[in-house]
Amino acid sequence: MTRLPQLPPQEKTPASSGDWYDGGVRFRCLGPECGDCCSGKHGPGAVWLSREDVERLAKHFSLTLKELRHRYTRRLNGRTSLRERANFDCIFYRPGEGCTVYESRPLQCRTYPFWGRILASRTTWENEAEQCPGIGDDARVSGEEVKRQLALDSRRRPARRGSRT
Repeated sequence: MTRLPQLPPQEKTPASSGDWYDGGVRFRCLGPECGDCCSGKHGPGAVWLSREDVERLAKHFSLTLKELRHRYTRRLNGRTSLRERANFDCIFYRPGEGCTVYESRPLQCRTYPFWGRILASRTTWENEAEQCPGIGDDARVSGEEVKRQLALDSRRRPARRGSRT
């Protein structure tokens, strides 16, 4: 879940040195026993949905797009986002169980924490570790996989005002 407000300004990586994460990063999703990225423990957020996300979730629930939007989404800053519970948990998060739509989860959820703004510098990655206890785990994610996830993340940019997702 994207937390609001945004992180501090990002550092630039010198072009000549390659990307700081080329050698891989230490990360392992801690799954249902964690849920920090899905829960509201860090405050309100937004899970932005693309048209493909809405279609995938509608199929998951055997709902029409209109029914899915009505039950599970909200308009926020002119965009479509998943609803949150009163405690800011994602509508599909259950403590101890995790994501109840895991196989159909939005692209934003699939690519976290491999988002451009988080991987902009080693400092922003380390700052995100305050929100995500899986960052810094002993498991290593290769630089190639990080780049693959970043490419997916670049596709998830939310639709702008006035367009329907």
